[in-house]
Amino acid sequence: MGQPPSDQPLYPLILLDDDQWLYVCETHRELWLAVEPDFLDDIEAAFDALGRPLELSAPDDEVVVRVSGPPRPDALRQGVEQYFGLWTYSAPPEFHDAVPQYIASVIASVKTAGSRRKKGRPDS
Repeated sequence: MGQPPSDQPLYPLILLDDDQWLYVCETHRELWLAVEPDFLDDIEAAFDALGRPLELSAPDDEVVVRVSGPPRPDALRQGVEQYFGLWTYSAPPEFHDAVPQYIASVIASVKTAGSRRKKGRPDS
């Protein structure tokens, strides 16, 4: 199986909104369900399975996603750590230099982490 074109994302995707909430989208359908075109501006950061930053747009009310740069694993890690620190009672998964394995551990951790009813404080 070949790699997608360089501007096409490789799923799963990690999205982070302006409230530091993290969304996992394993398919384009899940992306479409998670992100409404009118609220695309709420997404502050998005990464594909290789840690590449993504640009989301909604021409004709359909969410379109494309790769917008080289991998940024440190930005991905920072967003994941913020989410876990502010919205869960769990520690973030350990960062791996191999981004696909790190993202797999993030997905597994998100599925099992207990979430807070209210956003925590960065130091709590």
